[in-house]
Amino acid sequence: MRMDKPEISVIIPVHNSQEHLQECLDSLQQQSFTDFEVLVINNGSTDNSYDIAKQISDQDDRFVVINHNHGRQGEARNVGLNHANGKYISFVDSDDTVLEHYLARLHTAITRHDADVAVCGYCLYYRKSDKVIQTHKVKNSVYNRTDAMKELLRDRKMRFYLWNKLWKSSLFKDHHIDIPDMFYEDAVACSMLFCHVDKVVMTDYCGYSYIRASNKIFTEIEMDKTRINDYINTVPMIRDYLEAKGLYQTVKTPFLRHICHVFLTVPILSAQAGSNLERGLLKNSVAGMGKVLRACKAHPDELNSITREPGVI
Repeated sequence: MRMDKPEISVIIPVHNSQEHLQECLDSLQQQSFTDFEVLVINNGSTDNSYDIAKQISDQDDRFVVINHNHGRQGEARNVGLNHANGKYISFVDSDDTVLEHYLARLHTAITRHDADVAVCGYCLYYRKSDKVIQTHKVKNSVYNRTDAMKELLRDRKMRFYLWNKLWKSSLFKDHHIDIPDMFYEDAVACSMLFCHVDKVVMTDYCGYSYIRASNKIFTEIEMDKTRINDYINTVPMIRDYLEAKGLYQTVKTPFLRHICHVFLTVPILSAQAGSNLERGLLKNSVAGMGKVLRACKAHPDELNSITREPGVI
């Protein structure tokens, strides 16, 4: 294990990812920027994921494998944050890859502008059809905190992803931010982190490959009550943090975009869950959409209790 402190810590949560993990780790080994560590958090894998990661770590001391046997992706990422030594943090999902200059371009952007976050574009790669579609190329731009938060909540330029970004590690440490251990944790975590940025820089470099089995993204996920409830809970959780930091009224209008998106998506997710839900589509949809509306209209003191309520029956 390397003894010096790297410039960047890359955190990869892994759970039964043997099919794609080698390709993911290879893409990091091939980075033109070399001053980094990779923390592979083996989160209870029962396949050969650990062996794949351990083989690379035995050959390259920049790679470290940490075993962790409970919690979801959010908790695994927090384990990585607790072990990270870098000035900057990058998150990569174990079934994705990054281009050769990914870390270099993000590092150049964040240091040149003395920013708290650097964001790059990404492309979708569909394994089944072997097609790459560049879906999100951003323009070179710099945002202050308010404008960056507004763009994040619109979920168009910034997007609610922890990956495709390079973060100052001080954002997590100085403000005691843990990533929620839930589905759709990225939306909540990104919103919390953006409450503390002074500057966010975007680069038009498209360096992250978000890999999917096919273009039918929704059908790849087995939807259930827990996933739907977590998705709904992003509304009161984000609003609660914005209220606590005194930013809610400033960004209320773009926040309504997130609320509308969640509200309209609940019936779709309920239909996708189908027999995995205890009650019918109509009752679950009404219950979930009702909770979204309550979180929108609730007094700030009520938000925490609303989060704990079920969103579907």
